Amino acid sequence: MKVRKIAALAVGAAMVGATMGFASAQANLPGKDFFVKDGQPNVKIVVGSQAAAMDVASAADIAVALGSLLYTEKEAEAAGVSVVVKKDLTPDYTYYIPVFSNYYADTGTNPSATAWDQLTDNWWNGSAYNGSYNDWLAWTPKFVDEVENMDAINGDYQVDWDFTISNIELSDSEQNTIVYVPRSADLTIPAGDFTVLLNYTIANWTYSETTPDDIWGNLSPSTTTDEVHDDDNPGGYTFSGYIYDGVGAGDTFTVLGNTYYILDVLADGIKYGHDHGQVWFHVGDVKEFDGYKIRAVDISVSPSNKALFEITAPDGRSDLVIISTDEGDVDISTKSDKFNPGEVVLKLDDTFVGIDGNLIAQLEVRTNVVEVHTGDELVSGWVVNFTIENNKVKWLTLTNANDLSGSTLDILGKYKMYYEVDSHTLETDDTTYYAAKAYIVVKPSEPIIQTEELKVGDEVSDTGWVVDQIKGGTYTEVTVMHPTEPITYLDTEIDPENIDSNLILVGGPVANAVTKYLVDNGYSKVDWYNSAGDIEYIEDYNGFGILIVAGKDRYATREAAKQLMEYLSNLS
Repeated sequence: MKVRKIAALAVGAAMVGATMGFASAQANLPGKDFFVKDGQPNVKIVVGSQAAAMDVASAADIAVALGSLLYTEKEAEAAGVSVVVKKDLTPDYTYYIPVFSNYYADTGTNPSATAWDQLTDNWWNGSAYNGSYNDWLAWTPKFVDEVENMDAINGDYQVDWDFTISNIELSDSEQNTIVYVPRSADLTIPAGDFTVLLNYTIANWTYSETTPDDIWGNLSPSTTTDEVHDDDNPGGYTFSGYIYDGVGAGDTFTVLGNTYYILDVLADGIKYGHDHGQVWFHVGDVKEFDGYKIRAVDISVSPSNKALFEITAPDGRSDLVIISTDEGDVDISTKSDKFNPGEVVLKLDDTFVGIDGNLIAQLEVRTNVVEVHTGDELVSGWVVNFTIENNKVKWLTLTNANDLSGSTLDILGKYKMYYEVDSHTLETDDTTYYAAKAYIVVKPSEPIIQTEELKVGDEVSDTGWVVDQIKGGTYTEVTVMHPTEPITYLDTEIDPENIDSNLILVGGPVANAVTKYLVDNGYSKVDWYNSAGDIEYIEDYNGFGILIVAGKDRYATREAAKQLMEYLSNLS
C-alpha cells in the first residue's frame, strides 16, 4: 500500500509541526471531481456508529453542502421561436416655458443690470420680455398639452389626457417676495390651476379626397379615404357617428389609470363599485364577495318576503341584518353600526320555496359601493366635475385639490417640470454687467417603450422589413441531479482495507473507527487528540482519496466541518 501524498490543513491547531490557516491551505484540498462525478456523489461520508450527536449533525451538514454540487452542465444551442423588438415612443421634444430674459436677442436692448438684484424688468408677459414678476404670473395658461390613449372605456384605450396648467408660481430662498429673477427656484402649481379633461365620447371621423388621374384626369379619378377614432377632429375630417357616446351603468372606465365599474349614473356624478349580480341562497349557505362573507340564516316567504343574513367583513366585523323585498337597495350600514357606508349593498329580489321544498332567497350583491359627485375627489388629490347627458358621463375634468410644490414637479407621471436659469457676466470699462435667461423646463420623465413579439414571416411594423429567420446562440444547460444511492455511512459499514470510493471521515480516532485505523497504521499524521479542528487530505489510498474532518472533541470536529462546507460552497 503506497501513500503518494498527505496534506493536512490546520483549522486552528498545530499540524505536523506547523500551523497553517485554512484559507491559505485551500489549494491542498481536492478538486470538485473528488466529491462529484457526472453530477452524482463520488464520495461516501462516514460517521462513527458510537459518535456524539454533534458529529452526526456535522456529517449531515456536509451532505447538504455536497448537494449543491449535484448537477451537470452542457453547452446547448438556443432554438429561436420568436424575437421581441422595441420602439422608443418617447415624445422627441423638450418644452421651455419662458420666464425671464434680458438677452439682446430677446429684447433688442443691451443688458444694463450691474448687479444680480437689478434683473427685475424683463419677465415674460405673454408677448415680450418686458414685464414684472406679477406680469409673468398673470400670463396664462403656462402649459397646455395632450397625451393620447391613456385611459380606457371597457378596456379600449382611446381616451386622451388634455391638460392645462393655468399658473405656476416661483419661490426663492433669497427673497420673500420675488422681484428679480431667482438664481434657483422651487415651483408651485396652486390648487385649482392644473386641469385635466377626459372626453369619453369617441367619434368616428372619416376623410375622402378625389384627385384626377395623371393620364385621364377626371375621366378616371382616384379616391383616397381614411378613418380615425378620436375625441377630436383631426382636421378636415367628417363626423361619422360615435364609437362611444360616453360611459354609463354597466361600463368599466379608467380615470388617470384608476379603474371604476359604474353601477349608476346620478344627476351630478356616479355610483361605482363591484356588482356581483344576482345570487341564490339556501338557508345555511355562505358565499364570499370581495372578502365579505354572507350567510343566509333564515328565509321567510309569508306573510312577507324577507330574509335574515349574517354579514362578516374581511377584518372580522360581523352582524345580523333583516332585509325585505320591498326595501330596494339596502346599504347595510343603515342597519348596522359595525359597517361603513358602501361596504355592502344588498337587494332582496324574491324569496320562494324551491321544487325540492327548500326556502330560497334571490339576492343582488354589491360591494365597495361609492357615490362621487361633482366637487368630490374621484382620484385622490383631484376634484372632479362631471358632464352628464342622457344618463351617461360624456366627459369629466379633474383639478388639483392642493398645491403641487417642489424643485421638480411630476406632471401626471409623464413629464417632469423644473426651473432653470442661464447667466453671464461681462467685464467692460471697469463695470460688471449681468445677463440671465430663465425658463421652466418640461420634458418626458420616463422613456415610453413599445415592444412587439414577432415570429418568422412577421413584418416589423412600419418598416417593410420581414423576419426571415431567428438564430439562437449557445447557452449552458444545467441539469440538477438527485442521488440514487446512500451517501452517509456508519464506520461499521466500511472496511478500511478494502474501500471502493473516496471517503470523508467525520470524527477523530476516538469517535470514528476508520479514522482510528488510519492513525494506528501511520496514514494519518495529525495529532487529533490535541487538534482544535483540522481537515487532512490523504490523496492516494488504494486508488481513492480520503478527507478526515475532525478534532479533539465534537466541538472541534464541528468547526472543521464548517470549514469544509465553506470550501464546498465555493466549488458550486
